[in-house]
Amino acid sequence: MKIWPRFPFVRLLLPLITGILLVRGFPVFTVNPLWVAMAMALLILLWLLSVHYTYRYRHIFGVLLNLFLVLLGVLLTVSHQQQSSRLHFSRVSSHEETVFRAVLVEPPEARKNSMKLVLEIDRITVGGKVSETSGRILAYARRDSLSESLAWGDVLLFSQKPEPVKGPANPGEFNYARYLATKNVFHQVYLGSGNFMITGRQQGSLLRKTALAARERLLGAMRSSGIEGKEFAVIAALLIGYDDLLDAAQRQEYSGAGVVHILCVSGLHVGVIFLIADYLFFFLRKKKKFVWLRAGLIIAVIWAFALITGLAPSVMRAALMFSLITIGKSLNRQSHTYNTLAASAFLLLVMNPAMLSDLGFQLSYLAVIGIVTFQPLIKNLYIPGNKAAKYVWELVCVSLAAQIATVPISLFYFHQFPNYFLIANLIAIPLSGVLIYTGVVFVFFSFIPLIADVLAVTLVWQVRLLNASVSFIDKLPGAVARNLYLTPEATIMLYVMILLLLLWYSSKEKRYIYPFLLLVLMLTADAALVAIGRMNQRMLVVYSLNRHTAVGFINGRSEVILADSSICSDPQKLAYSTDGFRIRAGIRDIELISLQPQGAVVPSAISGLKMKEGYFSFLGRRGVVLRPGYELPQDGRTLRLDYAILTGNMKARLKQLQVSFPGAVFIADASNSRGRIGQWQEEAETSGVKFYSVRDSGAWMELFP
Repeated sequence: MKIWPRFPFVRLLLPLITGILLVRGFPVFTVNPLWVAMAMALLILLWLLSVHYTYRYRHIFGVLLNLFLVLLGVLLTVSHQQQSSRLHFSRVSSHEETVFRAVLVEPPEARKNSMKLVLEIDRITVGGKVSETSGRILAYARRDSLSESLAWGDVLLFSQKPEPVKGPANPGEFNYARYLATKNVFHQVYLGSGNFMITGRQQGSLLRKTALAARERLLGAMRSSGIEGKEFAVIAALLIGYDDLLDAAQRQEYSGAGVVHILCVSGLHVGVIFLIADYLFFFLRKKKKFVWLRAGLIIAVIWAFALITGLAPSVMRAALMFSLITIGKSLNRQSHTYNTLAASAFLLLVMNPAMLSDLGFQLSYLAVIGIVTFQPLIKNLYIPGNKAAKYVWELVCVSLAAQIATVPISLFYFHQFPNYFLIANLIAIPLSGVLIYTGVVFVFFSFIPLIADVLAVTLVWQVRLLNASVSFIDKLPGAVARNLYLTPEATIMLYVMILLLLLWYSSKEKRYIYPFLLLVLMLTADAALVAIGRMNQRMLVVYSLNRHTAVGFINGRSEVILADSSICSDPQKLAYSTDGFRIRAGIRDIELISLQPQGAVVPSAISGLKMKEGYFSFLGRRGVVLRPGYELPQDGRTLRLDYAILTGNMKARLKQLQVSFPGAVFIADASNSRGRIGQWQEEAETSGVKFYSVRDSGAWMELFP
């Protein structure tokens, strides 16, 4: 039996994704007339073949169609990248003062001391000449009365030049620049108080304006009904996808329990809306002439909910999928879920190819694919004897199915696994389901004060019970397995192994077992190579930490960090910058040693390392960490060192340091100001001294044999 004809959109989606991945893997593609001409020529050939189609030309038709879709993926991806456009503001270079006009294209996010803004620069003025431009930037405005008054669609003027977003400053650190690039943001700027002015209010598309206004009205209704604090944060996130108010502790609890997915408005929420709408318009089922009216009303309700959530990407994905399901049912076509999923993904990627890099996009589609594929197989393993057991078993099946499909990519990105995810989901999914139904009723009756108040009290108690359950599970011993590491190759191998097991289980053919066993060996070899590499690693790392000093000495899976007193008293300051590297390197034992002067040799946890009064000797190399007030060798004495690490804006000139430490590499860490680093950089260029700026070039690493 032929399988492919049943899934036409899957066949269309795969070559489109191939074209998108080609641009990601080889970012040298540019839109030029030749590519466009090739696409048009293929399109014409496809049309001619379809008009004069005969069975013997089917292979030619298929090859041309796949080539066209690959080329379409390339063209869409390149054209979507604003930085490659000739109108991008970064292509206008001038030494004259430039005034930028920008529109706030996302609702501002309040931070502790600043407001985070996403701006679209649509016009620049240089020397009195106005030019139309394009290009998004990330801006941080000092938090004051002016910045707090900003709203979506406001127009700003400023003269600070946006700077390119830098890549990760430390090895293994989250690549924020790559993340922003998927959203077409390549530059950032800081706007201090009085550095910008507002020249227009809420300019933009009427649809987006309506969506955000609806969301704000609903949030206002929640507040006026007495919902506040942590309960307000969870309800806002769970019902309408507004997660700005969730604190780090709440996110960690839900993540550790394995139920963070319920805080993201997604298919579960839209599915509830779909079921409610399907039930509300049941009376239109009886007459065929009302079939499309019923479908239109259901789709209208689904997209009205999407509008209330501010048209969040996750909701739009689910809304599109359920809209296609509704259309398919109206046509009396029971389209397979795989085909519906592929159709929705195809349309979304045509509109925005960058979605393929979005982790939410990947996880949501993988979870649904996992549920559709594995849930029926797991369900058949056991037949419950009563309704209660059946309900529990179905929840277990859904949780296991979604976890099978998402665990490899989750381990690759998050390096942790919630061990009690089954227990957590058995509690959290029913509670969140009831909460969603209550919340949907609240949404529709929020304009009636008495009913809204009763529903608000109910919502608060439901959320408190949910929070308490999640917190209890997160605090259980061994709730989370942390510091798990998968290489990209291992992640791919795991997915191929899951597919081979599925094919074997479905067909019972032994031919799928042999490649599975081969992959088991390859996965074992990959893990062995990683373990051997970790055992033999020897390195010196000067980390890039703004206003702080941290020098790491790594031998095998142990690390000693020479750090300033602030980090020694609060090691969490190292977490964001170094956790990714530690997980990748498999560091188990970490010892912090203060930079404060010591009168004797400081013992360390790793072999080959000795330290005394800022000086260190590590695996045959010697160096010193220079701090303000450090006294250089007197009477013309010199010390032969390999490294001299400059910290804390010490006032010594580089030429003077070179005399005391001839032949050393001078490394300025990020505890120094840009001005002081600039002075040292100028001296180094004129004198030929080896100099490295951690602030400008990222962490400095030296690997030892």
